Amino acid sequence: MIYISKGIVLEHSTEELLFVRRCGTDFQLTGTEAALWLNGRTGFSEAIASAAANHLYRMGLIDWEDEDTPLSRYRILTRCILCPTDTIELLPLRWQQAHFMVWLREAGLRLTVAELVYLTERRISPSAKLLGVENRQKLVSLIYTENNIRENILENQMEKARCREFVVESLLTLLKRQRLVLV
Repeated sequence: MIYISKGIVLEHSTEELLFVRRCGTDFQLTGTEAALWLNGRTGFSEAIASAAANHLYRMGLIDWEDEDTPLSRYRILTRCILCPTDTIELLPLRWQQAHFMVWLREAGLRLTVAELVYLTERRISPSAKLLGVENRQKLVSLIYTENNIRENILENQMEKARCREFVVESLLTLLKRQRLVLV
């Protein structure tokens, strides 16, 4: 199976005793569970299905798919909330990664991976008229139509987008560079 971890490491954590917060709930992980969670913290990891992995999944601290394919990676990310961090890094981001960071930081709402694929597929760049809380409805109206407003339709439509893998890889680079966390 392929999986990715969700949540934020809390202060005073060690590799043996890990404290993770997700959606306002704190978890204490030790042993195999801590190791599994840490392995999926900055990107996808592979593991054998186990009691520890099942427990992490039931707690909402990892999400997985049975096989490692580009589509599986996309599907896992559609079940995660993308949260930009305040990490300051000396290495500059590539243009498209910086582009995604602007969307994620300034959109006025939490954008999903499917929404980022949609915006990229249609070559819609972040602009003052689409950013900020005051423009959130304009952005939502731009993305959602009668054809994709119902639950999971946009996610399913974006599975076929040509740029899907590019968006996923860009987001994974941001995750690895700790510019993004998943919850």
